[in-house]
Amino acid sequence: MRWLPWTVLAALAAAWAALRVVPDGWIDGPWAGRLLPALSSTSAAWIDASPLSLTIIGTLAWLLAVIAVAARRTLPPASRVAWALVWVAALGPTFELAWGLGYRRTPLEAHLGLGAEAPTAEPTWAVLDRLLAAATASAPPSSEAVALEAAWRDDAFAAAAACVAAADAFVLGRDAPLRLPGRLRELPAGLLLSGGFAGFQAPWWREPHLDGGLPPVAATRTALHELAHAAGWAREAETDALATLAGLACDDPDVRFAAALHGLLLVRAELGRVAHDDPAWRERLNGAWATLPAVAGDAWAADRAAIQRHRSATVERAAGAVYDGYLRAQGVEAGIADYGRAGVLLVNALANCDGAADSPAPWCAQAPSPSAAGGASR
Repeated sequence: MRWLPWTVLAALAAAWAALRVVPDGWIDGPWAGRLLPALSSTSAAWIDASPLSLTIIGTLAWLLAVIAVAARRTLPPASRVAWALVWVAALGPTFELAWGLGYRRTPLEAHLGLGAEAPTAEPTWAVLDRLLAAATASAPPSSEAVALEAAWRDDAFAAAAACVAAADAFVLGRDAPLRLPGRLRELPAGLLLSGGFAGFQAPWWREPHLDGGLPPVAATRTALHELAHAAGWAREAETDALATLAGLACDDPDVRFAAALHGLLLVRAELGRVAHDDPAWRERLNGAWATLPAVAGDAWAADRAAIQRHRSATVERAAGAVYDGYLRAQGVEAGIADYGRAGVLLVNALANCDGAADSPAPWCAQAPSPSAAGGASR
């Protein structure tokens, strides 16, 4: 039976190679429509039931299994090496089935019928008005709720999970929303922020983790993003845009506030690109920003303070290079710069709300229109 581990290795390699070239129609059909909901339901149930991170438990168990096989002296040395390699090689096809195929699914803009081109200035200003109104309407009454030392709201994370699942169901026309984990894992403060990241989710479990050093608004915004990843959206721009749209459609005001503030930063970056040659745009933008309640500035200040407290330039450069390489290996040509497309997707999606009062998009109903807000940036 010495040939058995090598046969298993060959089968795993063949399975991984086959999944790397699986037709795109299979990804949007059987994978996203049937396999992903089953995986999501199972992993979410286990995540919510476990008091500890399943990602950490699973990783340690996997390492122990590799070590145990490699150290088993009853097997010939070649067999020990081969069986240890089987455990390592198993990561490939299971990665593709649990997560990797998501990089090749139909893009979010195609599902929403959006153009891929960047919006012009005036629609972008109109979306800014909408987000200003949403942020103002959902702002907490006190700055204490957004301070760096303020406690997170676990029920806001649960609300965010339900809203992301609902937005994903709308986009894909699912009969029933995915089950997403309502429990997010808190990591030691600075573990992720030192590298320039606020959260992550392990591909095999799709279990969301947040850096413990985040203030509440940033934690809620990050929770939305990681939950959108847990729903199977892999590309960063699509994940960020869908997470923001889902947050704007949420009944929980803290979730809407976090999504609106993040959306404002994305739209401001877009205005910097499409209106930079307008000599009056900076004055107009400053006037719009001045209409925000003071608590918005306090939330952004708490976010900056958390980043400055934990950021390490050396760690950030190294982590950014690794993640950039990983994304390119998954077919994301822009690498980590793919985040920059989120503003275009968000503006185009919200611009579709104007003139369509009966739009079925949930984010159109929740985010107030510019006219309802009195034209905040005018």
